[in-house]
Amino acid sequence: MSELDLLVPALGWALLHFIWQGLLIGALAAVALAALRGADARLRYAVCALALLACLLLPSGHLLWLLSERQSASAPPALPGWLAGLVAQLPALVSAWSLGVGLMGLRLGLGLAWVARLRRRALPAPAEWQARQDALARRLGLRRAVPLRLSPAGSLDAPVAIGCLKPLVLLPAALLSGLPVPLLEALLAHELAHVRRQDYLAHLLQSLVEALLFFHPVVWWLSSRLSRERELVADALAARALDDPRRLAQALHALAELDVRAGPAAQDIRPLPPMAMSARGGRLLPRIEQLMTMVMMSSSDSRVAGWKLALPALLLAGSSLLVQAARGPAENAASPVPPPDAAVAPQHQHAGKVVELPAEPGSMAALLKLPVNARHMLVLDEDGRVLASKAPDVVVPIASLTKLLTAMVVLDARQDMDETVQVTAEDVDRLKHSASRLPVGARMSRRDALALALISSENRAASALARSYPGGPEGFARAAQAKLAALGLNQSRVVEPTGLSPANVSTAKELARLAAAAARYPQIAEISSRAKTKVSVNGRPRELRNTNHLVGGKGWDIRLSKTGYTEEAGRCLTMRLLAEGKQGVRHFVTVVLLDADGSAQRLADARRIRQSLGKLGG
Repeated sequence: MSELDLLVPALGWALLHFIWQGLLIGALAAVALAALRGADARLRYAVCALALLACLLLPSGHLLWLLSERQSASAPPALPGWLAGLVAQLPALVSAWSLGVGLMGLRLGLGLAWVARLRRRALPAPAEWQARQDALARRLGLRRAVPLRLSPAGSLDAPVAIGCLKPLVLLPAALLSGLPVPLLEALLAHELAHVRRQDYLAHLLQSLVEALLFFHPVVWWLSSRLSRERELVADALAARALDDPRRLAQALHALAELDVRAGPAAQDIRPLPPMAMSARGGRLLPRIEQLMTMVMMSSSDSRVAGWKLALPALLLAGSSLLVQAARGPAENAASPVPPPDAAVAPQHQHAGKVVELPAEPGSMAALLKLPVNARHMLVLDEDGRVLASKAPDVVVPIASLTKLLTAMVVLDARQDMDETVQVTAEDVDRLKHSASRLPVGARMSRRDALALALISSENRAASALARSYPGGPEGFARAAQAKLAALGLNQSRVVEPTGLSPANVSTAKELARLAAAAARYPQIAEISSRAKTKVSVNGRPRELRNTNHLVGGKGWDIRLSKTGYTEEAGRCLTMRLLAEGKQGVRHFVTVVLLDADGSAQRLADARRIRQSLGKLGG
C-alpha cells in the first residue's frame, strides 16, 4: 500500500472526527470565558489561544495515530456497508479540503503581499514624530527602535503595526492634522504594545490555523474572540505606559468620530488584511469600558461621590451611541427611543421665558412637549406656524449647514454644471485641519462637487465651488451676503463656503427660512434627499452616503437634508420632511436642531420630533 493510500483515509478520518472534537473544545472554551468574564483580558486571551492551539494539535495528533495504526496493521478490517460507503467518499472529502486550504492560503498570501506593498510605499515620518514614538517605545520596555512611517493617502484609516523581525508602525498622514497630539500619541502607544507582544507573529499563526481548519465555525469564533481580547490586552499595556487610561479612551472615541466625519468616501479605503494590527481592531465599546474601569480603579479618593463615579459610565454610554449612529439607519432603528411626554400646547422659548402660542385642539400646532438634547431647536409646519422651539433666536455657529447657502449661490450663478472643477492647495483646510477624501489635484464636474458638498459634506468640494465662482472667493462672499439679505436673514452671516469658520452664524429661526428657500431649488432638494449616490472623481466612480443616516430610513420621507459639525457649533441638522399625523394626513415640516452633544443625540432628537408629529391631529 502506497503512502498516499495511507494518508488520504487517515486525513479524511481526522477531519471528520475534528467536527465533534472542535465542538467539544468550543464548549469548554465558552464555559471558561464565561467564568472569566470580569477577569484580566490576558487570561481570556490565554484561554482562546490554548483552545485554538488544541484545535490544531488534536486533529494533527489523531492523524499521526491513524497513520501509525494503519502502517502496523497487516490488513484493513472488514467494515459494515454504510461505513464502507463513507470510506469511499474520503478521497473526495480530502480533495475538497485541499481546495479550500489552497484558496485560504491564496487569501493569506495576497494579504501578506498587500502589507509588503504598504511597507514599500510608506514614507519616513517627520523627525519630531519619530522621536515621540521612540520615547513611547522606551516607556513600553522596547529595546529596539521601531520606525514610524506615513502611509499613502487613501490606503489606511488608522495606525497599524506590521512586521515580525523588522516591525514598524504605519500612520495615515491625514491623522497628523486630524487628531490632537496627545490622542495620536495614545494610538501609537497601542500599536507599540502590539509590537512588544509580538502580536503580528501571533496573528499570522492564527491565520494559518484558520486556513487549515476553515470549515469549522468554532475555529472562526475562537479566532474572532482571540483578536478582540488581543486588543484589550494591548489597550491595558498602552494605558499603563501612558499613566492615563482616559487619554487612550478619548483617542479611540476621537478616531471613531473622525471616521464618521470623514463621510462615505472613507469606503474607498480597502479593508485591512488580518496581518495588520490596527487601532480600530476589536469592538470599541468593550475597549472603552475597560479603559474607563481602569480610570475608576486608579482613583486615589475612595470616598468619591457616586455621581462622580458615574461620569465614566456616561462617557461610555455616549461612545456606544456614537458607534451605533455611525453604523447607519438599519441598526439605529432597533434602538429604543424614550417616549415623549403628555400632549400640551406648543411653546416658544425666549431666554428662559416660556410663552405659550395659541393652538386649536387637535390641530398640527398642538405639538407635544419635546425634551430635546439640542440647545436650539425649531419645528415649523407648512404654513410657517411654530410647532415647537427652544431658544430659536440665539445667534450661534452653524457649521456645514452653511453649505445650503453655498449651493444656492452656486446655482444662482447658472454656471455650466458639467464643467470640470479641480481641488487645489487653496481648498485645504488650514483652520481646523479637518480630514478630506479629496486629494489636491482631484477633478470632478461642478455637479458632482455639489453632490459631494451636500451629501457627504466634503469641505474641499465646497471650497472649490466657491473658488470657481465668478469673481473667485471674494465674489462668492459678496453673493452669499447678498443672498442672505434678499432672504431677509438679518441675523445670519457667512464669511466662507464650508462652515468651518465659527464666524458663519445664524439662528434656528433663520435657518428654517434658509432651508425652506433651499427646498425651492429642485437640484438641492433632490441631491440632499438621496440616501446614497455615485459621483466621478478623477474619472473613477465613488459612492457617497448621506451624512444624515435618517435619509432613506424606514418611515422617513425626507425632502431636504443637511448635517453639520464643528467644535463650536456642536452637532447640527436641518431637514424638510413629510410627516404623517394621527388621521393619516401628511404635512410638510421643517426641523432645525443646533448644538446637540453628539450624533446619537441629534438623531434621537429627530426621532422624538417625528414620533410627536405622528400623534397630532389633522
